[in-house]
Amino acid sequence: MKQIDWIQEAQQRKDDLLKDLTGLLNIPSVKDPQSQSAEHPMGIEIGKALDYVLSTGKENQFKTENIDGYAGYIEHGDSEDYIGVLAHLDVVPAPPSGWNTPPFEATIVEDKLFARGAIDDKGPGIAAFYALKILKQLGVPMKRRVRLIFGTDEESGMSCIKHYFTKEKQPVFGFSPDASFPIIHAEKGHINMQIVNSAESHEEANAKAAVRITQFHSGERSNMVPGQAIVHLQGENLSSISTSFKTYCETQRLKGTSTDDQEELILTLYGKTVHGMEPQNGVNAALELIHFLATLPLSGTDQSFVDYCNTYLYKNPFGKALGIDHNEPTLGSLTMNAGIFHYTQHRLEISLNLRCPLHTDYKKTIEILTRTAESYGLKTDDVRELNIHHVSPDHPMIKTMQQAYHDITGDTPTLLTTGGGTYARLMDNGVAFGASFPGKEMTAHQINEYIKIDDLILATAIYAKTLYELCQV
Repeated sequence: MKQIDWIQEAQQRKDDLLKDLTGLLNIPSVKDPQSQSAEHPMGIEIGKALDYVLSTGKENQFKTENIDGYAGYIEHGDSEDYIGVLAHLDVVPAPPSGWNTPPFEATIVEDKLFARGAIDDKGPGIAAFYALKILKQLGVPMKRRVRLIFGTDEESGMSCIKHYFTKEKQPVFGFSPDASFPIIHAEKGHINMQIVNSAESHEEANAKAAVRITQFHSGERSNMVPGQAIVHLQGENLSSISTSFKTYCETQRLKGTSTDDQEELILTLYGKTVHGMEPQNGVNAALELIHFLATLPLSGTDQSFVDYCNTYLYKNPFGKALGIDHNEPTLGSLTMNAGIFHYTQHRLEISLNLRCPLHTDYKKTIEILTRTAESYGLKTDDVRELNIHHVSPDHPMIKTMQQAYHDITGDTPTLLTTGGGTYARLMDNGVAFGASFPGKEMTAHQINEYIKIDDLILATAIYAKTLYELCQV
């Protein structure tokens, strides 16, 4: 077979790729429990996204299959075993303000395609699809079939691919285009939990305070640093509190607003949303607002809520204040993100997402978090653990992928690790592979998420070359 110019093949399909990707990006595929059904278990918009990619696959004469609305696949080739490429169609919510372009209207500005899901993970998923189109249209020989598997619940627990593997066998090896190049061969483990109080009312205790918190809300997902927080206050000297809040925001270089109708004061503070795997790079709006609330004359459950958060969560992305910090050379530091806050005088819920490196003592970590919460009249609930994922650097799959990456880019295919969690961890032999390039800004989960079009085309070429080589192993 003659030598293939993979970059040229990807470039020739650029317009069609962008057209198909735009159609997918324009679907607001955020998980929606209100519209869940047997047909669309993650909600109707995610269902539309799954229907869209499967219809696109069918239009291009690929074999397709919908797995109970949880996942679907597009397949090419004929063999007993298969190579799996796992991408996801669900996206995290887009914050209500701050975007320069509508988050669910794909917009090209210069060489960047802006939209929620552009880099996480619709853009890379469509790049993998076009890589498979290249192989099919060129008629290259394939010893193994390739199956592109599109999940629908990656951002909220990966129930989609867990369900898929109850119906379908594991790929012999595979990758998820849902992180960074060159290759991520190890992913941190997770501990997810909620900090809650009892469901009993504590209004009487709080009523004795000069200031009362009637409600506090921040965050949508535990794996996102919340970019906005709102608190409703009642009590004395609300006008003075409003003035103090403005001074606090100016001093801390934060953006905030206040609304005072003489009976209730509403404070809103804005932070910086980033992926929950790196909370140290964001500004947690909830915790910054709580740090201000710690200056007010509170009591009862209000005081417990504020004191707990201000003492153990505020500016504590590595868990040091709790005594759970841990660092090792392969996966780095344990991180802790407080992503969701719901508080009224009847109920408290704080969602914590910890990313754990090798040798983390899960039992001890959970015990410390539980004991600390109990000292404030709180408790831990819904504790879930996810193991660390690791593939040996000597695995033949990794060696093949490294060579393909080097052949296309000329760069050294260094092995990486991540605090993020991808579908790779659900495969016996799976790694994360792109599509963010070294040294480039990573905007997953952020306002104004984008992917550079040139990078999208280069990723397509890398995936095409890689799949071709893996099919020969």
